[in-house]
Amino acid sequence: MNPELRDEENLRLLHLRFIGKIIAGFTHEVKNYLAIIKESAGLIEDLITLGKDTESDSGQYLEIIRSIEEQIEKTNILYRYLNRFAHRMEDQLATFNVNESLEELTALVTRFANQKKITIEKDFHESMPSIYSNPSLLQLVVYTALEEKIRHLDKNSKISIQTGIDENSVKIRLVSEGNLIEGEGDATSIPYEILEKTIKQLGGNISEENRKETLMMLPLTAS
Repeated sequence: MNPELRDEENLRLLHLRFIGKIIAGFTHEVKNYLAIIKESAGLIEDLITLGKDTESDSGQYLEIIRSIEEQIEKTNILYRYLNRFAHRMEDQLATFNVNESLEELTALVTRFANQKKITIEKDFHESMPSIYSNPSLLQLVVYTALEEKIRHLDKNSKISIQTGIDENSVKIRLVSEGNLIEGEGDATSIPYEILEKTIKQLGGNISEENRKETLMMLPLTAS
């Protein structure tokens, strides 16, 4: 197969895998929220069955209702992030805010980090300008780099997602703190060359140092 066609096919498969992972994580989170709502509703039903008075036991009722409201709000927030994530795929090139893009991505992938008890922290530059690029491809690159760090970090580690500005470029830095687990999941690791070629399509570049730090640089305007 022509090398360029092979690269395009690999990128397409990687993108499909990325979308599948995001949707899977979303559905699992929503399922958990709904399970808590169902459990809370069952508690109210039990209280009513036991003849609990709504006035004398109002504190208990209010606590359950607040729990239901909290889970509904979490579900609504997650739905908003997924909706924005989906809309970013409508246009190959668009003007968007990097912080907002990373905010929604972080919300949608936190579950995968939680499974290994890895904390994801955000350190975003407050005055990040919008850039004109491919938002979906950028999220793909960041997610893939983030997933690789999660895969090779031990439990109770931390990953910091940082943004900044360097002259005419936007910086995205992933910094991990914790012990590395060498060899874990190497059979399914994503070739680093794919990330390099993908971010070059965006006019940027990516560099990595000992799996502890990944730096991405993107132009403020499309190349």
